[in-house]
Amino acid sequence: MPFSFNKRLARGDSKKKLYLHIIKRVLILWIFGMMAQGRLLTYDFSKLRLYCNTLHSIAAGYLISSLIILNMKLLWQVITTVFLMLLFWVLMVFVPVPGHGAGILKPDVNLAIYLEELVMGRFFSGGSYTWLLSSITFAATVMLGVFAGRLLRSEKTKMAKFVWLVALGIGCLLLGMLWSIWFPIIKHIWTSSMVLFAAGWSYLLLALFYLIIDVWGFKKWAFGFVVIGMNAIAAYMSIQLFNFRHIGNIFVGGLSERLGDWNSLVQATAAFAVIWLILYWMYRKKSFIKI
Repeated sequence: MPFSFNKRLARGDSKKKLYLHIIKRVLILWIFGMMAQGRLLTYDFSKLRLYCNTLHSIAAGYLISSLIILNMKLLWQVITTVFLMLLFWVLMVFVPVPGHGAGILKPDVNLAIYLEELVMGRFFSGGSYTWLLSSITFAATVMLGVFAGRLLRSEKTKMAKFVWLVALGIGCLLLGMLWSIWFPIIKHIWTSSMVLFAAGWSYLLLALFYLIIDVWGFKKWAFGFVVIGMNAIAAYMSIQLFNFRHIGNIFVGGLSERLGDWNSLVQATAAFAVIWLILYWMYRKKSFIKI
């Protein structure tokens, strides 16, 4: 994670080594994203999509935030994160889209979509999701996660950390909803107000689980999530590349005529059980796939 860079620098890793590590992670994430939804495995160049996936957005946000963390003190990291959100707002609202004017935020007409089509050309992924220009706010989202990580790793008491997370959550939610008056909360574009709105809920949920697990000590109930979280990239890629319903249906497929409207839910549950058992086996074997 980006906030681990200071620790690696402290143990003697050079910035050059860290930059190589960053590039390696970005490339792996990018390839995985192209395998998952970029049609890389069709082996048809004409169908390839270069920037179209959640893993791509994570890679872009990680790259930009890594550069910020490695070259700026905490205060400037905060200032830069605010600047990124303001920059995206200014570009989207005040820069005109050729033939349409400024401030257009329609699903098929906005500056981000225009630049996406212009730069990507034949590799444009289509649809109303934007990626290229939205990398600015992807980075802001990662930075807000980094600040949460810094807080949890700080010397503050557990209750103080909980209170800070709640305060940050409420603050981000209120700012996001206020900003949405002028710059709407739009997931597909990942607007600046969306960054704050999503961060607000994330901080509050993190605060809730931190309170339950770390402060109150109720940990056993979360074991199922730990199994998934320890191999999150393996879980994500596996469901993108394989249809686990086929395996699950070996066990529950014969019930389809008897389940009626419940059939889809039972099949999905069986598929999830198959994935989880594989991840549990990996957990028991201490086989963790990391980038």
